[in-house]
Amino acid sequence: MRIAVAVIGMALAVGACGQNAAPPAESANATAGNEGAAATASLWAGGAKRPLELQSAHPNGVVLQLTSLQSSPTETTIGLRVINGRDKAVELNRFNNSRNGYLVLDTGEKLYLSPPASNAKLSIEAGQTLEGQLVFLGRLPKAKTAVLVLNENGQTDSEYTNTPSYRINLPLGSLEGGQG
Repeated sequence: MRIAVAVIGMALAVGACGQNAAPPAESANATAGNEGAAATASLWAGGAKRPLELQSAHPNGVVLQLTSLQSSPTETTIGLRVINGRDKAVELNRFNNSRNGYLVLDTGEKLYLSPPASNAKLSIEAGQTLEGQLVFLGRLPKAKTAVLVLNENGQTDSEYTNTPSYRINLPLGSLEGGQG
């Protein structure tokens, strides 16, 4: 977010150097307003945070609940709660340096997961609940559907796996106009 603001500020400063430029304050406000409106208009749900009530229970005893969805010009966030009902830790991003966690849009575009540095493998200890947000790189454009994929090559049906795989359909079209 800071990088985007700095780039916009530099572009405004360079544009104000022209001979026919408006006073800096007026020019900056008009340009920032136009850019902000254009960026928001191209985002899913206009950038508004929308509630989700999706749940997926894996056969290994881990329950994944999706609680919200929001897009900004630089990232897309999904609120989640993970309940680890197992007696062992699990990982939702087993290869923290590969691209096996992403959102795939109905256009085929992928927005890749950006895990937190403090828990890159998204580990959840036995019997614990993790609440937070998954951050995906890039804006979520207006789309009808998307699929959340975690642990792409993991197992979707094994009760013994510690790297459960999830593929959850997100009905974006029906959520976009909802109340947030």
